[in-house]
Amino acid sequence: MNSRQFTTLVLSIALLAASGCMQLSQVVPAERPKVYQAQGSAQALVERFAPVFLVQNYHQTYNRIGSPVASRDEQGEEVITMDTTRPAMYWRVVKFKTARGDYTNLLYRVHFPSTPASLIPFFIGAGSNMGDMVVITLNAQNQPVLITTLGTCGCYTASVPTNFTPKDSYPEGWIGKPLEVYGETLPALLKFGKVKDPRLMVVLGPGEHRIAGLKVLPSAKVSARSFDLIPTELLPAEDLKRLPLGKGHTSLFYEDGALKGHVKGAWKPLETILLGWLCLDWVVGMDKVYGDPDNPMYTSLKPWNRYRSNLADFPQFLKYWDWGL
Repeated sequence: MNSRQFTTLVLSIALLAASGCMQLSQVVPAERPKVYQAQGSAQALVERFAPVFLVQNYHQTYNRIGSPVASRDEQGEEVITMDTTRPAMYWRVVKFKTARGDYTNLLYRVHFPSTPASLIPFFIGAGSNMGDMVVITLNAQNQPVLITTLGTCGCYTASVPTNFTPKDSYPEGWIGKPLEVYGETLPALLKFGKVKDPRLMVVLGPGEHRIAGLKVLPSAKVSARSFDLIPTELLPAEDLKRLPLGKGHTSLFYEDGALKGHVKGAWKPLETILLGWLCLDWVVGMDKVYGDPDNPMYTSLKPWNRYRSNLADFPQFLKYWDWGL
């Protein structure tokens, strides 16, 4: 084999590898959409506004929503994995006040087994046990005025107004165009008021499970005629801290030490290498518990804004991102 043939062979292998890896982020068009739909008993508002999650490339197990399971390995060490045969959506209700009035946040959280390692496309968030969160902010009349989406690490945060959002509460310079969020596009406005019995649909991209779209549909359209529906247990977020393990329980989150408040097994080494120095956080990108005062779910990489952009302090979060609710 001469040098030209060798070069051609190497390039061919590289192209084949690249095209194979690209399938990690490309949607398989022939696959019928799979939609995770909450089922179970919860507070009336929680059930009423629970979003549905449309996942793409369901045939790849890592794209499926799961629920955390605790076990021990051969050395007796605790291991957390996501059981995709028992998908779950975890909810929390948080009330807060601003100078303009009283509000309620409905928080919904889901988790996935992993994001695979990939150079083409480059998945900076490769790792295990990552999740997504949707926050629906209701006004005093229980009308949705803001939809906030993010990874449970605090990354890729975006807030989308609705037709109930007061015009004078928009950030300065808001131009009403679709939001570009690091390669994904979200709508500029969500129209809940013009849909009968509205249901928020969250579209998840394959591979990294990025929130790739938001839609408001009539609940009647979210049916088995349009999608393959996957029943998803609706559970209180506190259940994440009481996972069965042997004769006792454990938490999804580290409860002490340097990793306190982080999801067990969710370290993302590439984010640490590439971004840790920038935000002065050696576990940047590692998914977190909501509401730990020592481990804020910061939504800005600027280290001096770690607490100012904390999702769990929502009045401050709104102020930081220039929302005037």
